[in-house]
Amino acid sequence: MRKKIAGNGDCAAAEKSGVYQKRRTQIIEKAAKLFAQKGYAQTSMREISKATGIDLSNLYYFIESKEEILFRVFEMIHRPESSVFENPAIMGLEDPAQQLRAVIREMMRFSFRYKEEVLLLYRESKQLPKMLRKEILIRENGFIREIEAILRKGVEKKIFVMEDPAFTADMIAYELSFFPLRSWNLKHISKEALIQRVEAHIMGAITV
Repeated sequence: MRKKIAGNGDCAAAEKSGVYQKRRTQIIEKAAKLFAQKGYAQTSMREISKATGIDLSNLYYFIESKEEILFRVFEMIHRPESSVFENPAIMGLEDPAQQLRAVIREMMRFSFRYKEEVLLLYRESKQLPKMLRKEILIRENGFIREIEAILRKGVEKKIFVMEDPAFTADMIAYELSFFPLRSWNLKHISKEALIQRVEAHIMGAITV
């Protein structure tokens, strides 16, 4: 059970005022930076407490464990990713090529914004308990299947050509994480230029 913060009222009041969610977000964002800098295993709850300015005993009022923080970091990435495939302006496009281009551009922009978090997903997801790790993998697989559906539609319309849409979708998903994984060697390329190059590389590989 989470501990109460003296003088702040109960959990329901804190949530209603917006303080609770604001503090949770602050904890998750600060912890993500620490995890990226030091590694998940090397970061203590005491260090997270110091970085957020929240007393250690009060920290557990907002977050139950370090594992939960890591899981919430990954959730923070998945929310904007989900929004891409829920966006009617993208998913309503009839042309699979236009649809895929729009997905590539949006997913690349998210990879710029959540660079550290995406890197954590690749590097530290194994630290999660089995059930939480499974949930993360299910979500990741869901995004890949959305890309696969676009590819299959393009193949049916003879716009795309490939032997295995499922494999190609996996490769595209990996390439969309290219910036967080290789940013140290991409400083000479602007973000917009990188989007254009990744888009051209993917589309060139599958377009008839």
